[in-house]
Amino acid sequence: MTDLHSHILPGLDDGAKDAGTSEALLRAELQAGVDQLALTPHFHFEREDVASFCRRRELSQEKLIQRCPALLQQAGVKKGAEVFFSPSLLESDLRPLCLEGTDLLLLELPVDYRPKWAEDILYRLGASGIVPLIAHAERYPYVAEDPNLLLAWIENGAYIQVNASSLVLHKKRGAAIVKMIRHGLVHVIATDTHSMEKRPPLLKEAMRLVRAKCGEEKAEELDENARRLYGGEQPKTAEPEPFKRIFGRYV
Repeated sequence: MTDLHSHILPGLDDGAKDAGTSEALLRAELQAGVDQLALTPHFHFEREDVASFCRRRELSQEKLIQRCPALLQQAGVKKGAEVFFSPSLLESDLRPLCLEGTDLLLLELPVDYRPKWAEDILYRLGASGIVPLIAHAERYPYVAEDPNLLLAWIENGAYIQVNASSLVLHKKRGAAIVKMIRHGLVHVIATDTHSMEKRPPLLKEAMRLVRAKCGEEKAEELDENARRLYGGEQPKTAEPEPFKRIFGRYV
């Protein structure tokens, strides 16, 4: 399996606090069957410049290489970043933040407000050759209120990622994710793992749930999407189906 979103690099953000935590997460990923892993620490344009972030990321990976080189090799890791949404996206060289060897950019939107200019920036990113992957879409309150927002993001060139832990551990979010998957509005499931206690890597359990609730074909599609994006290829996605609003509810 392929995990396109993780906070396993030690000491960079609110993820793994040290190399020991990183090693435990790597072992858990491998035991779950993950053999392609994106290392995607948080990046904020308003807090740090790209060059400084890349230096810190390199040093963090070197610490991990010194501690468990064999595990890293087994996990098939690539460096990337989870980039917080910002107008600076259109003014910066984003290649160092994309997943290594690809044009894929993991993009985190604000939780406390909906950026009205999201569709325009997504379109312009795509026009510049960047492939946006929207992180943990199920966690945005405005998506929960209106899941058809995902249609506009997809139409403007974005792919949609949801968290395995939301599907496995959260009843309400999990039910919403299942509906989104059935409507073709989810392209990738990833762990967004931070530690064994806070958001553990539950990709295997999440894919088991997808098979049970959405069918084997859909589970294979999501897995293949992640593999293609990891390799810099375009997924073969189905046409999304909009939610219908009946008596104030989206179905």
